[in-house]
Amino acid sequence: MEVKLVTYTESKEARQRATKLIQEVREHSLIKGRYKFNHRLIGSGKRRCIVKDLDGKYDLDYQIILTKNSKQGDSKPTQIKADFFQAFSDCKNQNEKVENSTTVITVRMSKNQRTFDASKEKFSFDFVIISIDESKRIRRNAPNAYTWVQLPSKNSYIYEKFNGLSADDQRHLLEEYIIPRVIKEKDKHEADRFSSVHIFYEEVNNHVE
Repeated sequence: MEVKLVTYTESKEARQRATKLIQEVREHSLIKGRYKFNHRLIGSGKRRCIVKDLDGKYDLDYQIILTKNSKQGDSKPTQIKADFFQAFSDCKNQNEKVENSTTVITVRMSKNQRTFDASKEKFSFDFVIISIDESKRIRRNAPNAYTWVQLPSKNSYIYEKFNGLSADDQRHLLEEYIIPRVIKEKDKHEADRFSSVHIFYEEVNNHVE
């Protein structure tokens, strides 16, 4: 299978599943009444430059942004991560697997409808938990302990440059420069890849005055 772009229509199934899963997590007993949060799609999914790897898999990135209406605010990152991980684990379908990584909660979905099968993985979601002031994310700093760490710079001027382009110029930049590089990176070992965000920043900076 070749590395290729996932169209917005093709990603509809994944986006709808992520939305439904988030809604179910909101209603989970560990979350409802204790945490209030907004969510948003970020990364390649937001910019419509999602790419399948050689195995046909792709991923979407979401932020879970706590709000000031959360009962304990955001003062206990280890407890927050544990509660959300349990909620996602309880709300997953039979053909899904939930993983707790250093900075995100990952939900993987396979084509097999009865149980999760890694060899038939179709797509995955990464959920990162963001602080109330939107300046920090939760990160593991010991086997069972988490803390808040500063988010990387948003490089807002890069988005201002991109958003200042016409729709045609945005599409040209994506199709001619950004997406080909993202596809090329998918052929590399994961540890050696540049992220799609890094490529986006670099190409916008290189081609937009």
